[in-house]
Amino acid sequence: MAEVGVEQERAPCAGCGLLAAGGVEGCQRLFDDESARAYRDPRFAARRRMIVDTYCLQHPDRYCVSAISLAAHLTGLGIAIERREQEDRLNAAVQRWLSGRPRLDKPALPTGRGSMTIADLRGATDVADHDRVAAHWAEEVWAAYQGLHRIARDWVRVATEPVGSRP
Repeated sequence: MAEVGVEQERAPCAGCGLLAAGGVEGCQRLFDDESARAYRDPRFAARRRMIVDTYCLQHPDRYCVSAISLAAHLTGLGIAIERREQEDRLNAAVQRWLSGRPRLDKPALPTGRGSMTIADLRGATDVADHDRVAAHWAEEVWAAYQGLHRIARDWVRVATEPVGSRP
């Protein structure tokens, strides 16, 4: 588990376990810093959606409160890993489907969400390393959600079915 920050008392982040100054808030600051880096330098933004989904799935108490928000992040990460060549089209279809506020049951979430954290990504200083670390982190979190892969794939399937054939 990586350690970040020294000025505040370090505490584990409740979402990902990162030992950071300020705990959850310190972890969130690292994510905000990563977001700022992507805006400052577009070379670090190539997999922005995947990075956001990965972080959110590691912090579901904040970002996956509803079944709809879980569906958005879980399908987004699954699409990024399993169907990257169709990522834009599939994410757009899921977004349209979720905008209709479908009735979804929220499944139980895994307690373990991978050992890599946003701190690993923040440690990447060049674009190639950043891309490699982001992909590895995403794959690790996706693997942690293995019990929900079928549900994520079903949600993508429903989102891409013609409107008249949806349940």
